[in-house]
Amino acid sequence: MRIDPGFQGGPVQGRKVGRPVQGSSSASRAQSDSSSESESVVSSEAATLVSSLHDIPDVRPEVIEEVRRRLSRGEFLSRDAAEKTAEAILADLASFIGR
Repeated sequence: MRIDPGFQGGPVQGRKVGRPVQGSSSASRAQSDSSSESESVVSSEAATLVSSLHDIPDVRPEVIEEVRRRLSRGEFLSRDAAEKTAEAILADLASFIGR
């Protein structure tokens, strides 16, 4: 699957978009307001997730080929290589969770 980096968001095809039902009671209005707030939060979260997709780097075949060569030579079978790999994974995880 390929993600279009130019995507700026928009309606999902086939989804019904309507207006909230207006009730006469305050309970009905409160429920409608709560529903709108909930949809707004979900929409905001979805927009954040979609925008984060643009941060995913493209696959670089030359880097993959270089790693294959280094693996075949055994360059990653050392304690130093394992420590550097672990540090990189932890740093990436920390940036992902926002620390």
